[in-house]
Amino acid sequence: MNIKTNKMSKYFNNNPKSQTFFQIAYAPEFKMYDFTVLNYKDEVIYHYHFSNLKDITKLIQKYKTI
Repeated sequence: MNIKTNKMSKYFNNNPKSQTFFQIAYAPEFKMYDFTVLNYKDEVIYHYHFSNLKDITKLIQKYKTI
């Protein structure tokens, strides 16, 4: 498991079926996507920067079934 998903995996393993939502923002000056997952209390449980949406989509698909 890589460092990008370690915190997210730990959260979902300890809190299965918890209500979460995510937001994606694009920063054109850095050409990066800011991906953040928050719980129902608006606490950040995962935050990382990606260079493309394909990696974000893969991550969402991985945790969608948990």
